[in-house]
Amino acid sequence: MAQKWKFSPSTLGWYLVGVDYPNAPDDLLDVPAALREELLGKQIEAGPDGMPREYVPAAPDAASSIAALTAAVQIVLDAQARSFGYDDIKTAITYRGDPNPKFAAEAEAFFAWRSAVWTQAYQHLALVQAGGAPMPTAEEAIAMMPPAPSKGQDG
Repeated sequence: MAQKWKFSPSTLGWYLVGVDYPNAPDDLLDVPAALREELLGKQIEAGPDGMPREYVPAAPDAASSIAALTAAVQIVLDAQARSFGYDDIKTAITYRGDPNPKFAAEAEAFFAWRSAVWTQAYQHLALVQAGGAPMPTAEEAIAMMPPAPSKGQDG
């Protein structure tokens, strides 16, 4: 005979019938064995009726996804500029027109790259918003970025 279990919505825990739990919650519910078997190994939550059900996280809203992707791309832009010794990409770009030809060339390369990155990103966002592509993950968005300036590049 199968063991009988009860479920507590307050603790999201399973309690074996017949065991004397010293601090058992007062909200134990009878749960069909088939439901318990179906939920084993899954993350669960209590439904409106208190019964256990599989927890399915809500999809992030578009604004949150866009903000997260924007931040991820900006981190890569700034990291690449830092690899050249600049504080961030904004600082690197301030060297456009600098009398030092190396700084000026790097600044032009970063300026063009930043423009290409955001142009491509917003073109892809328009495609997503039109239903033509799924929202990329941060890793996918970074992989889509145009090639970064490299040391020794003329700009």
